[in-house]
Amino acid sequence: MSEDETSRKLLSDANVAHWYANLGEGSEITADTYLRRLNRFCEDFQTTPEGFAKIDAKGAYGLLLDAVSHYRSRGLAGSTIKGYIKVARSWLLHNDIVITKTVKIKGASSTPTLNEEKTPEPYVLHSVWRFCDERQAAAISMIAFTGFRPQVLGNYRGNDGLRLQDLPEMRIDNEPGQITFSAIPTRVLVRQEISKIGRAYEGFLCEEGCMRLEKYLVKRVNAGESLGPESALIADDSGTARNLTTKSICQIVRKAFRHAGLDWRPYILRRYFDTRMGQAAAKAEIGLPDEWVKFWMGHSGDIEATYRLHKKLPDSLLEQMRQAYRRASESMLQTISLHAETPRTRRELRAATLNIVGFSDEEIRHIELDTCSTEEMMELVKKKLGIRSEEARRQLVVTAAEAKDYINNRGWRFRGCMGTGEAIIESPT
Repeated sequence: MSEDETSRKLLSDANVAHWYANLGEGSEITADTYLRRLNRFCEDFQTTPEGFAKIDAKGAYGLLLDAVSHYRSRGLAGSTIKGYIKVARSWLLHNDIVITKTVKIKGASSTPTLNEEKTPEPYVLHSVWRFCDERQAAAISMIAFTGFRPQVLGNYRGNDGLRLQDLPEMRIDNEPGQITFSAIPTRVLVRQEISKIGRAYEGFLCEEGCMRLEKYLVKRVNAGESLGPESALIADDSGTARNLTTKSICQIVRKAFRHAGLDWRPYILRRYFDTRMGQAAAKAEIGLPDEWVKFWMGHSGDIEATYRLHKKLPDSLLEQMRQAYRRASESMLQTISLHAETPRTRRELRAATLNIVGFSDEEIRHIELDTCSTEEMMELVKKKLGIRSEEARRQLVVTAAEAKDYINNRGWRFRGCMGTGEAIIESPT
């Protein structure tokens, strides 16, 4: 039986339908997840939702203890077992069966698959861009540079999400295909309908994010799409300007990561924003209160934050936030420098170069990137790529467009990427 057929069968029971509908008032995702887990729980213990609801409190408590042992023997993580027990208790409570005793689950708060997940540095995120198309780059930017949840870009059902009207400082001219911003960093509004916390909030998109979003929108206009206020910011590829589902947004991002050889989850981008902006908030000269970062990410916050920030922002506060975000994004968040080169950007570009040609993060940490000369950098790259010094005369550093011509038309071989949009090629002779 398919998942849809199973759901329809379960929901044919009026009691289950009431429970499901009530859960859906809080979150449609939670309602669907709980329905699937209730079905699995009942199958595992050879019962039905109706039969489970007729058990008394003592019998239900014993069944939950048996469930912990059963799922533990199958090798499920404590956090997964906790999910099944939580669903079972929700169903029991819906049927007025209250269990007051504690069901202890070892490792209930642990997340084994996430414990080893490392938040990337900007130069590592920078290495992803060359594996992205315009839509992937825009989607990644909208999460990594705003801290928004993927469901803000496209909700669970795919019938809503960020739209062009939600960037009030962006102007679109379909005729010449021009995208302009009246202010950068530019405001991005999250409407109540697409907000997980049930309240509207807003954030900012930095200059690099605006650049990547502009390229994506211009591509859509050039493909014949007429963009309007209701058009989805990140749309399906059919030209209808419809929003994608959260699952599709995550698939787009994950596909770019896999092409780059990275086993990342899409949510690592939100973690990237949180970590980098948290570091910025610790620097007094940036002037970024931690509560602003939480507000931009759509956290509920404390009572004071709720009172001060979850209302329409006054223009003076908005500009304070914009300038703090600008300073933080330029020094901590963006993966490239769009202005004059600084020691930090030079160091991160060099790190990106070494990372792309095969150096590990641990190896890079032991290299003096600030004092390393250009010649020494080239020697490091050549050594990693297995290029001998006597071969260096046959090497050229060229642009990507030039490399394509040399490789396709002249028989040259690709040897590596410089991480700055340039490639190392080798003569065939």
